[in-house]
Amino acid sequence: MPAATPSPRSWFAYSVDLSPVTARERLSGLPALPSLPDGELVEALDVDLVYDVPSLAWGGKVARLVDAPGKKLPGVLRRLSPEAWDAVSRLESVIAEASTSRPVKVRTATGALLSAHAFTPPPRATPAPQGPISEAFLVTLALAAERAGLAADYVERLQAEAQIVGTLQQAKADARTVQASQGKKP
Repeated sequence: MPAATPSPRSWFAYSVDLSPVTARERLSGLPALPSLPDGELVEALDVDLVYDVPSLAWGGKVARLVDAPGKKLPGVLRRLSPEAWDAVSRLESVIAEASTSRPVKVRTATGALLSAHAFTPPPRATPAPQGPISEAFLVTLALAAERAGLAADYVERLQAEAQIVGTLQQAKADARTVQASQGKKP
């Protein structure tokens, strides 16, 4: 008797995983990109992003998916074969420190509610260390969201966040430079 074909797994992409090709353009040394099926635009319910995961690859903190009752997070739902799931799992751990899979409830454009899984960094046992949010990650996230076809207002919000973080970090660096130069005066 032949073995049953494993059914596809539903994967909710919400981060730089929205466009693995975009992530590959920004990070070197990524594993081979799996062939991904087309996805559909959806929103995950009762979750949001926090930027509290330090990442050496991105030079700052990256996003983690957290419970957030009443919030909605846009993304893409893809149905993956077991082989593609394994490849995506390996890719996720490299591109965004996302080594944990967690269930999420998603709503499709037709209003259907479905269960899916999203990859995310694991919850922190201790408070996040001090340090900046990765501007490169935010810029890549905005570009990946745009390439995935997410709503323009969401893409614009991500772009604005990246610009704000960049401006704040530049201002802090400028302030440190001024303080250092003032400290050298006799």
